[in-house]
Amino acid sequence: MNQNSIVINEERLKNTFIELVSVPCPSLDEKEEAALLIQKMKDLGMDPQVDDAGKKCGGSTGNVWGFLQGNVPGAVRLFFEAHMDSVAPTTGTDVIEKDGVLYSDGTTTLGGDDKSGIAAVLEALQCVVENDLPHGDVQVCFTIAEETGSYGVRYMDKTKIRADAGYCMDSNGHPGEIKNASPKAINVKLKVRGKSAHAGMEPEKGINAIMLAAEALHALPVYGRLDEETTLNVDLISGGLASNIVPEFCELVIDMRCPDEEKLERLKEETVALFRDAVEAGGGTLEVELKNVAPGVNLNTEHATVKLATAAAEKLGFPVSTGFTGGCSDANFLCGMGLPSVLLATGMDKIHTTEERLALEDLNNAARWVLGIITEATAKC
Repeated sequence: MNQNSIVINEERLKNTFIELVSVPCPSLDEKEEAALLIQKMKDLGMDPQVDDAGKKCGGSTGNVWGFLQGNVPGAVRLFFEAHMDSVAPTTGTDVIEKDGVLYSDGTTTLGGDDKSGIAAVLEALQCVVENDLPHGDVQVCFTIAEETGSYGVRYMDKTKIRADAGYCMDSNGHPGEIKNASPKAINVKLKVRGKSAHAGMEPEKGINAIMLAAEALHALPVYGRLDEETTLNVDLISGGLASNIVPEFCELVIDMRCPDEEKLERLKEETVALFRDAVEAGGGTLEVELKNVAPGVNLNTEHATVKLATAAAEKLGFPVSTGFTGGCSDANFLCGMGLPSVLLATGMDKIHTTEERLALEDLNNAARWVLGIITEATAKC
């Protein structure tokens, strides 16, 4: 079947999006959104399930899963993911439409991040069901608490995944844009210990941990963007107990990102060694804690997952691009679980602000793209 002949219901899609963003959905309290999605999936003839991810991270609900049994043997098994939560202020959004673009009324975010992804997936599935289209297995998962640390996928049971290719509908830009690479991210916590003393009476008897940290930071050869794929940023710093005490402690957290794990490991070791040398030279000591924030994504353009999305977009006439993003998303964790996954653009714009906007053309094209991928997955069967 020619996917260009498949017509999505643009009015239904717009109304679905508006309904989705009207529901309060702060991170870790997405229960109303989950209830709405459960009903919509039941209306599609699916049997939605809620996992226990919310119980593991203190949320009011878990991730919502759905499965559409395929009718084409041998088709690529697909996994579509989008997150339910939106950043504050998100107490339920009043949508304004102007010249083909959706906005909030200015008091909340719009919620296109990530209801544009959810709405696109739901509309594509609706088209499949109501037109009895040929398709392989399609699994969907709408996750919790992406905005505060991807907790939905962090606490996901990977044995539930029954797919060959994953698509996270959660990127800005126009449909046709594919983010097929993103960095592994780590946090390095550096605990500098000096020696306390009275700041006014005998400061010479103390060892100022804040100043030791400052000396080490000054010794950094470069920070921020190190090269096209590597970043290092000092994100948090704290220390001291009172203004009349030479500070005995100072803690820093450094965010490091790179898709090349060996390169990232070298950067971490070199940075820690530099800090240790500077701190110990001043009479202090250093403790180091490492936190793995997110695994990396590194699928080349010839990977089957990328090629499938590319072929679908090209048949729809969308300009196609692939590329690297310095951010981490749910796709990072899905890749870490063994499911090759990429980020697909849905048109969301000016996200995380009350000026957020979503062009209806992009929303419609996002749904067409999902539908095109489902169709393309059966192409060689």
